[in-house]
Amino acid sequence: MLPARLPVRERDRAVVGAAARDAIFVRLDRDGRSGFGECAPLGGSDAPIDECRRALEAWSAAGATADAVASLPATARLAASAAIETHAGLGATSRPPVPAAAYFGAGPAALDDAALDRLRRGAAIKLKIGRWPAGEERRMLERVLREIPGPRLRLDGNRSMRLDDCVALVRGLPAERFEYLEEPVVDPSDLGLLRERTGIEVALDELVLDATAEARDLRDRLGAGGGACAWVIRMSRIGSLDDVRRAMRVAASRGCDPVLSTAYESSWTIRLAAHLAHSMNATGRPHGLGTADVLEADACAPATLASGCVPCGPIPVPLEGRW
Repeated sequence: MLPARLPVRERDRAVVGAAARDAIFVRLDRDGRSGFGECAPLGGSDAPIDECRRALEAWSAAGATADAVASLPATARLAASAAIETHAGLGATSRPPVPAAAYFGAGPAALDDAALDRLRRGAAIKLKIGRWPAGEERRMLERVLREIPGPRLRLDGNRSMRLDDCVALVRGLPAERFEYLEEPVVDPSDLGLLRERTGIEVALDELVLDATAEARDLRDRLGAGGGACAWVIRMSRIGSLDDVRRAMRVAASRGCDPVLSTAYESSWTIRLAAHLAHSMNATGRPHGLGTADVLEADACAPATLASGCVPCGPIPVPLEGRW
């Protein structure tokens, strides 16, 4: 295991919630081959990094088996399963680039010409909302719509907004320019009403992980024509790569596209996600993989967007030269 601290660009520190992303990179050596994984808890419901380190040490001491991955915290499960699967060959060969959304979470005051240039690289554009004064956010949306006429917008509110405030934010703007609203309202039971009042589809993110009966009912009602078009699947919150694949299949069974997302991990995990998307034939809707620019330093060559896509060449060794 190799610890790393990857600094976050100053403009993005508020939304990331940290000045740096602390991570543990895992290397699995067997039969003359190596596999790798990244464990980078973001906070909130994620297990602390020291707990993940101890769990990974115990997993290693017990033989680093696939069967034992299930007992690890979710972020550690992702790292361990990635090490096993990349050791077995996942990501070893080049695949075509994967459509991905450009990302901007720094807020209206930071939307300068350089930020707009970065957003033009995406097949879609994801913007954070519900964090700044409504008038400023409205002007931010208007400027992006005006200056970047091609890609559609995804608005992510992290359940921070009242229903009426979210409706007012997009009222009068062309609904066809918006791909979806990603769980922006405090009460998820309002998502269907939000869809009706705005004419814009919705996407589910953290609700995907909620095991309550109410959440399952809501997922059922919003899927298959009920207004939800996508599940945003943050891989490190789901767990192992098999757990992520299972979530992707469930999303498809409910008529929703799976949209893979990272938690501001390094470009190594972004590249892993691109290969996972290919392995599941899930490359139709752009994935949420346009976050490489959030980091000042990276674990491998930055997976920056070009022509609406994230690169999907062979996954490199993370932190090469430091092992």
